[in-house]
Amino acid sequence: MRAGLWTVGARLSSRLLDFLTLLVLARFLGPADFGLVATAMTVIFIVEAILELPLASALVRLQHVTASAYSTAFTLGLLRGSLIAAILAAVSLPLASFYGEGRLAPLICTLALAPALRGMISPRLVAFDKMLDFRRRGLLELFGKATAAALAIAIATTTGSYWAIAAATIAAPAVMMSLSYVMAPMWPRLTLADWPLFSQIAGWNFVSQTLSAVNWQIDRILLPRYVDTASFGRFAAANDLASLPSQAIVAPAMGPLMAAFTAARDNGHLKEVYLKSSASLILVLLPVLFFIATFAGPLIKVLLGPQWEAAGPILAGLAFAGLLALPSIPMLPLALVMDRSRDLATRSFVELIVRVPLTLIGIIMFGIPGAIVARAGSAIAVCVSSLSLTRAMANIAIRDQLAVAIRPLLAIVPASCVLFLCKNYLGFDETLYRDFLASGFAYCLTYAASIHVLWLLAKRPSGIEATIVGIASAYLRRR
Repeated sequence: MRAGLWTVGARLSSRLLDFLTLLVLARFLGPADFGLVATAMTVIFIVEAILELPLASALVRLQHVTASAYSTAFTLGLLRGSLIAAILAAVSLPLASFYGEGRLAPLICTLALAPALRGMISPRLVAFDKMLDFRRRGLLELFGKATAAALAIAIATTTGSYWAIAAATIAAPAVMMSLSYVMAPMWPRLTLADWPLFSQIAGWNFVSQTLSAVNWQIDRILLPRYVDTASFGRFAAANDLASLPSQAIVAPAMGPLMAAFTAARDNGHLKEVYLKSSASLILVLLPVLFFIATFAGPLIKVLLGPQWEAAGPILAGLAFAGLLALPSIPMLPLALVMDRSRDLATRSFVELIVRVPLTLIGIIMFGIPGAIVARAGSAIAVCVSSLSLTRAMANIAIRDQLAVAIRPLLAIVPASCVLFLCKNYLGFDETLYRDFLASGFAYCLTYAASIHVLWLLAKRPSGIEATIVGIASAYLRRR
């Protein structure tokens, strides 16, 4: 729990910095600027994801990590970053010609520095991960994001150029890489002596990451060809907002979940820990995504301004699609702990055969609405395949995996009623910010109270509710 609080807290803080930066940039840059950078970043995301190497995961699984293993991890990270930069430089001109946008070539070449810098972060941070000490990684991310935010805002306010976004994208990993060797010192040497430690997980991971990259970015690849740059910029901004809960909560929780699943596997409590983890993630993410989906219009006005109002329906659709995949979240760390990377590739393949044809047909015929429907369909496919694969890996019945969502789903009913009442009876015009904050507060309070009542009715089972109540009770007793 403490490890999760550090990683999630740091990621939430860094996403808050991203969020504040986005608010400033949205007022100095237009949708077309965001669309241009989003097009370049799509290519980078795909190449980086395909060549992803789970070096930290491989090191965490080792009982004793040698200096040679650390140096091998550094060498692999350096080679990966250099290969990504070379590939992006080679494809920059053809892509600029494909999209009919000459500014893409120098932008892609410049942004290619970001994945290269990320690959050079000190591997010795894993030593602290193995002890469930994620403070250093949290601080690294905060320092990197703070520097990037300051740089982006300074460039945007003085020049009004889309290069503000590019500068922030490069600055964050540069700062993180530099500080990592202060927090986890090592003098790396170039060697591949311990390559066998990484080869097995890298093989199936390459297949899985390639499929995931295509699934993840297929709509962003096709949309710039069938919609104008401003419309794609609105889609990209809405997509960033819809994915914010996942990036702020799910991604940083993967490390602590892997450590927890490893310990639970060794002491025979894997099923119990998996179900509690899944219940906790659903309990937190369900109300957030539901709020984004139902309050997308006011949310866009408050965050990005009236000129972005057309992005509201896009945000609502993407958030609803995200709701459909919630039960599948803990499957990724479980598969890595159980050494079942092949199952991750299977899940990605199932998603591929559903998402690609749906996206192609949807975007060509309907544009952005078609892309949203395709994402919802692929989310259902991911959820179904994850439930089945988890049952095979850990002998956890599908019924048990779905049952953990019952209390959050019941609690969202009264909370949604409060939200719809606020939406119908508050003006959201001259008093936009006040009405928005009042609605959000009433919604959160109703959801929290409903969860607590349902937990009491269920006779206080162990889980995140019991942990929160225990922490609150201990604090009150001390006071």
